[in-house]
Amino acid sequence: MNAEKIYELIRKEKIIAIARGVRIDQIINIAEALHAGGIKMLEVTCNTDGVFEMIKMLRNKMGDKMCIGAGTVITTDLCKQALKAGAEFMIAPDTNTDVIDYCVKHDVAILPGAATATEILAAKRHGAKMVKIFPASALGVNYIKALRGPIDDVDFVAVDGVRPENMAEFFAVGCVAIGIGASVVRKEFVEKGDWKAITEIARKYVQNLPQSSQRTQR
Repeated sequence: MNAEKIYELIRKEKIIAIARGVRIDQIINIAEALHAGGIKMLEVTCNTDGVFEMIKMLRNKMGDKMCIGAGTVITTDLCKQALKAGAEFMIAPDTNTDVIDYCVKHDVAILPGAATATEILAAKRHGAKMVKIFPASALGVNYIKALRGPIDDVDFVAVDGVRPENMAEFFAVGCVAIGIGASVVRKEFVEKGDWKAITEIARKYVQNLPQSSQRTQR
């Protein structure tokens, strides 16, 4: 899918799960557990050993059911490798204009990380249509609401510290989606192979989504 279709999918699905520091032999089970709970977008971070092989595996196994992306994409080289592996979108913790330019040029959805108006608008000027507000919990919903006032033409995705009990607050201040990592792909569950526990947490997030009936079927 081209960039605009991915952005639209993010707006509709509203949740991107994040897998970081997991093993290759765990990634399909994680994806299946998330999907069983209703989450249909997954990023694997580039600082995870074997990330590109995982992306290939996920596209082969889950490509008809989930949208697979790469996270922690901090260089254009990582971006190129992720695309070669089959990643459908890129997410970064920072506002690297080289990465943004590369993705825009190749019609790839990119969510650069930003925490200030300067970073958000720099990303926008280079063509980003959606930004990852990070770290969302440290910044707080009042801060995000304040940013949203003058910056109303870039979509915000809140990442870090978003939980079922507070997620409504982030949507209420103008975020179109959230990114969730350790709160759903919990280390203790992954190590024990307790995939049902991951499914249950994923389901809690999905059940607390606003307008959940409008989410897409994939």
